[in-house]
Amino acid sequence: MSPSPPDPASDRARLAMKLRAIRAATGLSGNQFAKTLGWPQSRVSKIETAAQFPTGEDVSRWLAAADAVTEEDAVTELLKRARIESVSFRQEFQKPGGATAQQRSVLDLERQASRVATFQPALLPGLLQTPGFMRELLALPSGPASTGGASDTDVEHMVAVRIERQAQLYEPGKAMPFVIGEAALWIRIGDLETQLGQLDRLRSLVGLRTVDLRIMPFSAPMPIAPLHGFRIHDADLVVVETFAGEHLFMDPDEIAVYEYMFGRLQAEALAGNEAAQLIQSVSRRLTGEC
Repeated sequence: MSPSPPDPASDRARLAMKLRAIRAATGLSGNQFAKTLGWPQSRVSKIETAAQFPTGEDVSRWLAAADAVTEEDAVTELLKRARIESVSFRQEFQKPGGATAQQRSVLDLERQASRVATFQPALLPGLLQTPGFMRELLALPSGPASTGGASDTDVEHMVAVRIERQAQLYEPGKAMPFVIGEAALWIRIGDLETQLGQLDRLRSLVGLRTVDLRIMPFSAPMPIAPLHGFRIHDADLVVVETFAGEHLFMDPDEIAVYEYMFGRLQAEALAGNEAAQLIQSVSRRLTGEC
């Protein structure tokens, strides 16, 4: 799995072009080179078109098979830079399809993955949001209109695609575990009615067989530093969202760090009835009930 096709000027695209040039210099076709490596031809093709991100071992074997070890320093530097890719919302929104296309790219990535693990310390993930909550959130100064120049129509289309993404929550065999901090239950987005409706939605999701929703309560020590939220797509990609865009991490070692952090969070967070009771307790306190 890989993010959408990179900008031709990106380090990911440069890495793919460099590896393709090294292979071409051998005089071997992609199919012949794949046989030399003992790989399927499709794997060579995907690496050369940046559809698949190579590991450090992949690159080492590629250079050895091409007898191009003198290129190791240049390729290693490209690999290092390409492992982290930044995506600007403003730039993405200016492309054909605008904000809607960007949201669809998120949907496409999720559909490619068999597992998408999400952690948010203080904000409810889009896959769990009600339409009302989405509209209030996207209308904030931190939303796509201010940070990416999206129009009101763009925002409505983004809401529609976010709702479409939520169908994945009900797919048998699709693993979409969530850990959210208790702060996400309390932080008001919009009016009280919107917040209470959102909490009702969360409580209903806790009981779904296809959803693993856990909550890290204030009453328990946080097992990691909650610096930011993140999404892990299989073992291939980590996405960290900021106000202005997203950072994509494709280094296997860095992905392993995020997997470890998510595992620690899951182990300490409340699940099932305990999570539902916490949500209900927050709802009651927001409405002034004892």
